[in-house]
Amino acid sequence: MSEEKIFYSISEVSEQTDLPKSVLRFWETEFSEINPDRRQGRRYFRQSDIDLILKIKDLLYKKGFTIKGAKKFLHDDKKNSVASGKIYSDFEMNEKKQSLEPVQESKILKRFNFSAPLSDTDDNKAELSEMLQRLEDIQKILEE
Repeated sequence: MSEEKIFYSISEVSEQTDLPKSVLRFWETEFSEINPDRRQGRRYFRQSDIDLILKIKDLLYKKGFTIKGAKKFLHDDKKNSVASGKIYSDFEMNEKKQSLEPVQESKILKRFNFSAPLSDTDDNKAELSEMLQRLEDIQKILEE
């Protein structure tokens, strides 16, 4: 939608995600991460709920995950996001491709202050060693 809103009705979410309302209600019972505000018996979704619904839709419909597999993926993704300092919602919908894609800006790098030199402590050495290992793992994946 062109205007920025804080809350969306289930009808609006259904239209935006191209999913029936019944599917949205069912997913709400299956995925605890989908947690719309409820007022006067109505559901009000935030943009973060819509992003999550689109991510679940991508996992189930395009990537072939089962509901159980999608739950595990989301749980592991959330756990890894918290551990690394990333913001949980790290995917956005590419309207042209109709698929989720990673956000370009690295959320991990935001937590580091590159203007201040790193002190030579064991904690910093361990963190840098872990980062180097992750980068080497990524490089191996990209070379395959």
